[in-house]
Amino acid sequence: MLRVEGLTLSVKGRALVTDFSCTLEVGQITCLIGPSGCGKTSVLKWLAGILAPGIDAEGALLLNGQAIPRPHCALAYQPQSDALFPWLTIAGNAALGLEVAGTGPAAARAKVRPFFPDFGLETCEDLYPDQISGGMRQRAAFLRTIVQDSRFILLDEPFSALDAVTRLKMQGWLCDRLARVPRGVLMVTHDLHEATQMADRLLVMSAGPGPLAADIPITTPRQNRSEAALAEIRTTLKNLLLET
Repeated sequence: MLRVEGLTLSVKGRALVTDFSCTLEVGQITCLIGPSGCGKTSVLKWLAGILAPGIDAEGALLLNGQAIPRPHCALAYQPQSDALFPWLTIAGNAALGLEVAGTGPAAARAKVRPFFPDFGLETCEDLYPDQISGGMRQRAAFLRTIVQDSRFILLDEPFSALDAVTRLKMQGWLCDRLARVPRGVLMVTHDLHEATQMADRLLVMSAGPGPLAADIPITTPRQNRSEAALAEIRTTLKNLLLET
């Protein structure tokens, strides 16, 4: 269990996030939603230990009740941009997180290679980022994150650059993967359809700095999440977001 307690972020005295607290559990997808500029990405960057200089932070991060530093090997992070290195091939970029964690280059590439067909990247291993599309770049960044042996994954709009069909495939792949290999996921998204289809819990942030506006569990099994079954919760979310 990963616990954020009382996170407050500010820059030059201006509050970005105030008193943010949440709990993440292995085996659950938690989606973080809210208006643009409410601090969703800043929360993920704090968790990943990569906040920009000049941002003041107060708060605690606990793993199974014990305070941990940031960055930490229990958390893997995918930023909103793909952040691929232009001088590395797609295979090299996908394996980079494993190599940083101590896996040898050959072993790291051997571990990522079986995933390439599922990600639609099987013909791109030896290409460079500027030789592939934006959607392929984002899939390579997602692969780089998901292959790491972290207990928790931080995803900042991981499917935003994908076409509708590929997006659905990647959403389904992630849910199926987590059913086989349970991990905790905190995912930022602006897409209410994506959030309600994938999440076990929804955390709603308000526009102004402050505690969460809502913490909503979704108990309907994913296979039963029809438009009718999700209509009420989507209406609730829309109303919350319009009020914040």
